[in-house]
Amino acid sequence: MTKILIFGDSIAWGAFDSENGGWAEQIKKDYLKTFKTEEIGVYNLAISGNDTRGVLFSLEKEIEIFNLVEAEEYIFLFSIGSNDLRFINTKDNPFVPLDEFKNNLEQIVKIVKKYSSKIIFTGLLIVNEKLTKPWVENLYWENDDLKKYDQAIEDFCKQHSITFIPLIDLLTTADVPDGLHPNTAGHKKIYARIKDRLQKIILT
Repeated sequence: MTKILIFGDSIAWGAFDSENGGWAEQIKKDYLKTFKTEEIGVYNLAISGNDTRGVLFSLEKEIEIFNLVEAEEYIFLFSIGSNDLRFINTKDNPFVPLDEFKNNLEQIVKIVKKYSSKIIFTGLLIVNEKLTKPWVENLYWENDDLKKYDQAIEDFCKQHSITFIPLIDLLTTADVPDGLHPNTAGHKKIYARIKDRLQKIILT
């Protein structure tokens, strides 16, 4: 059996998609219809508010839980980074500075390569700065920072021959009505692009 383990933040978790539960849930439902349950399983381990520090903290523990049941073939899908670049009050105060972010990506891949060579990272999504400066209280998101972290993910994936799925060009501000999280239409767009790339990996 192939187990697709998805790690990410509130967007991967499915926040603000009241119809379908988010892009990851759509992939799960689609694969339940397409494959037998003993062939492919999709497990959404995303946590609202998570960043690369949080993924690193729990990653190996989560994998070991699956291995305790039965070791399987894994595909690891990471959709993470938006919460790393958010900053408090001033731009010199990001939650996870860029250099640490890059190192966290290295450590994440070092862990998962012990279990599988099939690794995917998605890129980041645009925000509507009219609504994210600030988004709530003193938390800010800006597209200039987002593009730097997105480029860091893409460069890292190229360096390590890892599948990268760009998302930065995918949505419009209409797809993120709260400024940050995709609505149902936005999640459908994300689902379609990720599913297309994921399918190619499954078939190899």
